[in-house]
Amino acid sequence: MEWRFIPPGAPNQGGAWERMVRTVKSALGTTLHERAPSEEVLLTLLTEAEFAVNARPLTHVSVNPLDPEALTPNHFLLGSSTGLPTTGPCDEADRRTWRAAQALADRFWARWVREYLPLLAPRGEPQNNERPLQTGDVVLIADGTLPRNVWPMGIVERTHPGPDGGIRVAEVRTRTGVFRRPVSKLVVLGGGGYACCAGGRAVADAEPAVDYKLTVYNVY
Repeated sequence: MEWRFIPPGAPNQGGAWERMVRTVKSALGTTLHERAPSEEVLLTLLTEAEFAVNARPLTHVSVNPLDPEALTPNHFLLGSSTGLPTTGPCDEADRRTWRAAQALADRFWARWVREYLPLLAPRGEPQNNERPLQTGDVVLIADGTLPRNVWPMGIVERTHPGPDGGIRVAEVRTRTGVFRRPVSKLVVLGGGGYACCAGGRAVADAEPAVDYKLTVYNVY
């Protein structure tokens, strides 16, 4: 393993991870606003936010239920995708603290989805060298009815261009079947040869990008 460090005072050279740091800070700041949660509630909220960010896949996402799950940062940090510890007895004070932290974590997730993800892709049709959705892309299927961190992942099997050639509908294969979804409900994970630049839009790179990248098509 070779470590490469960026110079102090140059977060723009950090690319994807500095972008995540900034957006997590922004979402947390808006979520907490003028609240002053207890130390335990704040620690639980930060842990939930950390888990949400580190649940993203780093390797190929298979749609075969018999294949192992994709590696995530949580595998390296916690030893598994969930990292759930064993539970013991708890009293009413513990339950109240947990419920307060969960409410804040839900608000963080809602703001993360609503405010951060759409910044990484423009609204409307792709313009200039912005990357369109393609067959073979690994995606999350946005579903507001599901709890946080459990959006299904799959692979784009087929795209359906409109009369003007714009991609608005795609068929996505997951472990449980093939689903037809609008592009506005798909979050693209990866995409070699593309990277996030200023403004958060995915644009063609001169060389294949090696950092983890996230492109979103108008997630609501």
